[in-house]
Amino acid sequence: MAITCAEIPRLPGLEEIRFRAGLQGGNRPVRWPYVAENDAIAPWVRGGELVFVTGINLHRSEANLKQLVNEAVEHQVAGLVILTGPEFIHEIPASVLELANSLNFPILEQPYSLKMVLVTEVISNAIVQDNLIGQSIKLFLTRLINGFADAPELIHLRAAELGLKDNRPYAVVSVRLSIFHQRLLSENLDQHWQLIHQRNQLEQHFGELLKRRGIDWPVLVLEQDLIAIWPADKDNASALSDDLESALSQLQNRMPDLTLYAGASDLQPGLSQLCSAVEQARQAVQFAIQHGGQRLFFYDQLGIARLFAAIPQRNLLAQFCQQQLGSLCFARDDRSLQLKETLTQYLNLFGNQQQTAESLSVHRNTLRHRLKRIEQLIGHRLGDAFVRLNLQNALLIEQILFQHHDIDGQFSTAGDHSRNVHENRQRSPSPEIPAPHPRDQRWAIQPDQ
Repeated sequence: MAITCAEIPRLPGLEEIRFRAGLQGGNRPVRWPYVAENDAIAPWVRGGELVFVTGINLHRSEANLKQLVNEAVEHQVAGLVILTGPEFIHEIPASVLELANSLNFPILEQPYSLKMVLVTEVISNAIVQDNLIGQSIKLFLTRLINGFADAPELIHLRAAELGLKDNRPYAVVSVRLSIFHQRLLSENLDQHWQLIHQRNQLEQHFGELLKRRGIDWPVLVLEQDLIAIWPADKDNASALSDDLESALSQLQNRMPDLTLYAGASDLQPGLSQLCSAVEQARQAVQFAIQHGGQRLFFYDQLGIARLFAAIPQRNLLAQFCQQQLGSLCFARDDRSLQLKETLTQYLNLFGNQQQTAESLSVHRNTLRHRLKRIEQLIGHRLGDAFVRLNLQNALLIEQILFQHHDIDGQFSTAGDHSRNVHENRQRSPSPEIPAPHPRDQRWAIQPDQ
């Protein structure tokens, strides 16, 4: 919903500003205007600024302008506005425009006759107004996600008032960093804040991607997930998979050091079903992470897991998990997670120890030792095919229960208000599922002897 570089010349009073280069990057959102007074801008920007270059207090050579373009791209600046006229910068050099075009970086040209005080005031007011509207839209959608549903006609009317087009079917897409909350538990504050910064960057990139694709819906934050409403064509639903796979690849390329997973709901006809669609997408992304080899999961791929998720008596599911998994059930310490990952791979590969060892990058003797330890903890023999079937179902159910009760996300630093509302929704009776701290010794599994 943010103001973009391409929209700057269309703001009232700014019609004299012209878009000169990097039109393909015109959908970059503008966070705030900034007037550059120094030789370099790198030390003074944080990303998203629309940087104005006047040349009044500092001579701007062709080389310096190209330097500013490179710095702006490196530091994710929204765009450059270069002031031109007979007094200082006479014109924008062709080489600067060529560089900006090659980098898809927006450059706009503003005549000196257009007063900077007017320009910055108009842009700042537009950003503030857009933020207020954006907050209203996010509040509206958050209420729907958290189950405060009105009649479909009222929802449609409110969406229209906010400028949202809800006349197309849509899927909800949930994007998650694979180990976001495990890494948040790190006692290293630098790593903690670095991770928060990375998640904020991912939210920004996701919003830019939606904007480029002409999707006006904002990115929402719900616990550990980024949520997007993705309009689709019901007559060509098969294209949705390719579209989302392409979008996920673009996000991954922007943040190559992170591992991203996504889940998508079934197509929904209207916003009155947004709450259940979000649940579907979050269940799907949970299974994408659980299975690892597939980074995009659709809700209709969950198979029998959908039946488990529909069972209202969560306490019965929890009891089944505890009966099958023993002390591994709901345990989240590192050793338990390693053993459950080993068990999952072993079951997914139909009990083939050689393939399991290779998939885990461990020696076969190490695998045998882990499997023996698992048998001791669960109290069942893995050689029994019926036991393996029950274990596979128990692992599925455990992930569903974690999803519904947000045990993994209890330490979230984002979306706390949404979570509080979310947990107060009317639900079926919940099981008595303990939510231990990972360092709680009651859940610790002793190292192999």
